[in-house]
Amino acid sequence: MITDLLIGLPAQRPGGVALTLIIAIGSAAGALLLGVVYAAICVGAPRLSLTLQAPMALLRGVPLLLLIFALAQLTSLPLVMAGYVALLLYSLCHVGETLRGYLASYPPGLRDQSRVLGFGWAREWVTLRLPWTLRSSLDALATHWISLLKDSGALAVLGLGELTTVASTLSQNADVRDWELIIGLAGLFYLSVTIILIQSLKFLRRRLPPQEAMVI
Repeated sequence: MITDLLIGLPAQRPGGVALTLIIAIGSAAGALLLGVVYAAICVGAPRLSLTLQAPMALLRGVPLLLLIFALAQLTSLPLVMAGYVALLLYSLCHVGETLRGYLASYPPGLRDQSRVLGFGWAREWVTLRLPWTLRSSLDALATHWISLLKDSGALAVLGLGELTTVASTLSQNADVRDWELIIGLAGLFYLSVTIILIQSLKFLRRRLPPQEAMVI
């Protein structure tokens, strides 16, 4: 039973915590990369990007489950893949807007510093602008990633099939008296992963230099 919770039911693997991590990490990484591109476009061409910002704002108001089922019904994607795409879009809407806000508030002092040092556009982005934006937005991104991990856990359950099917399969392998243990173990596994994520982000923040150190 512990194996089923960790890696999924025998005929539906990966699943459980393993599928949760795969989906969460994949969607978070994809959303971060696309979010940087989105933020750069919005800040570089604010008026032209209104046609991009409007649908993203609309998409942020759509409940995640509704977005998952809409993609599953309107496309030929399997439920797990539709859920992954939904999480990617859902995460992109929040991450992209967060990065856009911080990128727009990039300090003029750092911009002047890059000119004094003779940095070109690309080098300024890599060495100053992007690191400052990511460092400044880390708290907001961390909150979103923790929420994304929880949403991915719900998706992992949906990806195994209908909840009634999952419950029926589990009941064939466990006595009714074991349900409290099963639920407790599942909660413990996901809580452990969440704590690890929180502590990893705290460690990352300690390793990053303070924002003041980036300005000469």
